Amino acid sequence: MARHGENIRKRKDGRWEARFICEYKEDGKAKYKSVYRKTYMEVKEARNQMMQKRFSGRSFNRMGGSDHMQFGDLLKDWLRLIRSDVKESTYSRYISMIEKHILPELGSMPLSVISSEDIERFTQKKLRCGNLKNSGGLSPKTVTGFLSVIRLALNYGAECGYDCCGSILIRNPRQNMPDIQILTSKEQQKLECVLLEENSPVSVGILTSLYLGLRIGEICALRWEDFDLENGLLHVKRSIQRIPNPDAADNAFAAKTKIIINDPKTNSSVRNIPIPAVFLPLFCQYRKNADFYVLTGNDSYLEPKGYYRKYKQIMKKCGLGQFNYHALRHTFATRCIENDFDVKSLSEILGHANVSTTLQRYVHPSLRLKRQHMDRLGTTAVCGQNSGQRN
Repeated sequence: MARHGENIRKRKDGRWEARFICEYKEDGKAKYKSVYRKTYMEVKEARNQMMQKRFSGRSFNRMGGSDHMQFGDLLKDWLRLIRSDVKESTYSRYISMIEKHILPELGSMPLSVISSEDIERFTQKKLRCGNLKNSGGLSPKTVTGFLSVIRLALNYGAECGYDCCGSILIRNPRQNMPDIQILTSKEQQKLECVLLEENSPVSVGILTSLYLGLRIGEICALRWEDFDLENGLLHVKRSIQRIPNPDAADNAFAAKTKIIINDPKTNSSVRNIPIPAVFLPLFCQYRKNADFYVLTGNDSYLEPKGYYRKYKQIMKKCGLGQFNYHALRHTFATRCIENDFDVKSLSEILGHANVSTTLQRYVHPSLRLKRQHMDRLGTTAVCGQNSGQRN
């Protein structure tokens, strides 16, 4: 259990371990020391006290002076430190952000001179022309991800004794809620009719996302062993995704990308979902050996890119080619709200860590539902009651 890049983790024996750099060797490599305590707060305080005592009154880094250490060196040290603490997909994403965006702009700057203004200029440039493919701007959400990495690295630098790192303020760009794609009831019915006509494992996968709210990576990782049809439950416990290979930079023979199958997005994403009774006969019809994948009917998986291509073919056949795959999940959440699901249950079915995520991101009441609510409110108005009496 890592704590957001702090290099603090809970061990299997129940103790908390905190690691920190105690010195640099002659070859420039960092030497680490660990401290152990019963709780997270205790180990963090003990680690900070040991660092203050060890490095009080002197600066340290592998280049012989804090005035000369570059921000890029700090980023690389931080990456080495967290590699064993984060998921492989997270580490790969950090590598990509750092190598493609952060290092070219800020990597050569000495820690002693980097400032809040430098970070703000970086932010504005990425928003304006940070897209490496078409020279356009990047979304505020994407840039906020870059800033999160910068913030984590600077926090690590402050823990290592670089006072300048703790004085840098980072302001996230304002994020507007993106337009969310949702199928109307008629569009959903049209899609369902085509899926039933297709009568294929891929159509079963699409129906599963539409009525159980699974993400595309979760659908691709789904095996028949995950279905408990006797009790009407689906166990979501894996996800498939293709990520940049973090080892490709050091190995010319390594593939640039790799497929990983691991736990879903968060701990909350591991969940049990009740299956609507109407779908049990359909799943029974397609059920194969327990270790076979749902989308292929054999022991080979279909990766998200290939599955998405098949999905788009079906959507175009329906005249709904404008909808991305995540629209199925948005549509599922919206239909649940329209059918009076309580938000807590819906949040757990979707695999969200908290209810606020469900409310802010996935619940989009239709105009019809809003009108029903307003009309229901209107029945309590005095004028409405008087009007009814006159009639």
